[in-house]
Amino acid sequence: MSRYHAYLKKAVAILELYKGQEPFSIFCKQQFSLDRRMGSTDRRWVRHYCYCFFRLGKALYDLPTEERILLGLFVCGKKEDPLLALLRPEWNRKMTAPITEKLLLLSVTYPIPLTRAGDSTDPVADLLHVDHLSENSAAAVRDSWLQETFPFEELLSPSLQNKNWPLSFWEQPLFFIRLRPGKEQLVYRELTAQQIPFEKVGEHAIRLPATTSLDSWPGLNRDFVVQDLSSQQIADLFLRLPTDTVQHMWDCCAGSGGKSILATDTLGKISITASDKRKSILKQLKERFTQADITDYQIQEIDLTKPPPSSFRDTFSLIWADVPCSGSGTWSRTPEQLYFFDKGTLTRFKELQRSIVQNALQRLRPGGYLLYSTCSVFATENEQQLVWLEDEMGLHCIEQQLFDGSTQHADTLYAALLQKRHSV
Repeated sequence: MSRYHAYLKKAVAILELYKGQEPFSIFCKQQFSLDRRMGSTDRRWVRHYCYCFFRLGKALYDLPTEERILLGLFVCGKKEDPLLALLRPEWNRKMTAPITEKLLLLSVTYPIPLTRAGDSTDPVADLLHVDHLSENSAAAVRDSWLQETFPFEELLSPSLQNKNWPLSFWEQPLFFIRLRPGKEQLVYRELTAQQIPFEKVGEHAIRLPATTSLDSWPGLNRDFVVQDLSSQQIADLFLRLPTDTVQHMWDCCAGSGGKSILATDTLGKISITASDKRKSILKQLKERFTQADITDYQIQEIDLTKPPPSSFRDTFSLIWADVPCSGSGTWSRTPEQLYFFDKGTLTRFKELQRSIVQNALQRLRPGGYLLYSTCSVFATENEQQLVWLEDEMGLHCIEQQLFDGSTQHADTLYAALLQKRHSV
């Protein structure tokens, strides 16, 4: 038995234990720690096989685990694979082919119901004659595989519907950093000196290979911040704020502080109040603020599923509510969440988001601004919440935008900037 057979066997064992109750990256590390014979190369291959399994989403859900791993390797792979060379040599010879050609080959063995018939009277029969398959029929096959992988298109935000956005599940996103003001040339020189390939994709954004790790760099948070491209672009909405409007911002779902650092770098000298209900993550936030040389801030442990405590009396000209959500805009990074997703969870997230925002708005000054954001692709968490904010919460939308990062191999996020009406 080759080592790749052993990797496959190990991946199957891990996947059959995993129930989706924690991030797969954490679960996988725990499983690896139980087998000290596995080196870094072994772990990398097993992890790769597992993620290829998840990248098929809901497609062919009931196939045996081993078979779905092989399918995922073929659909997601870009170059010949040693395991496929042993077990599916006919697929391995097609690894560099366009994705539509791969899906056509698979559809002969794994028939997927066609969502549309193209211009063929019998598109399934056409699959046996790939050389003569019409462009429309080929697109019908591709669209059908996408529908099987992500069968929730009717729930998407309108700007993503009838597009190929689900193709993003079949490819690992890239790694992005944001350069802090005045640090651009310093970071360029350091990356070049370390021979790390990079590409500028904006004034302050850099795209790097997906496997890049800069966690040990001394300039982390001081000179640059690890932040997805779409997350960086949310700062564009700050340009709609009148000059000198914001002196005090409440980052009410602060996490580890990346949004607050972005706001400080974009808006200039402002005072930050950062809150979260998780004490451990607020500790991380304080460490990041120290690294980022942010000193004008206060930290509060607040659970916004309840009204703010009476001891918290501050009011704000800007509240940023990056609310908990399905995380669907980041599922290319965490495809296990797509595999286990139940659309019934959207109702629970909708109610949670409304509870948090409604409580936070108690501290927004008349004429102040709310920046509402999610890392979701679903209208329930995005545009439908905007309607509620305008109709029920008395806010006026200045601008909303869905940041589709799929063409840039980045995440997809939603944000809306709203203003609270002055009291009459």
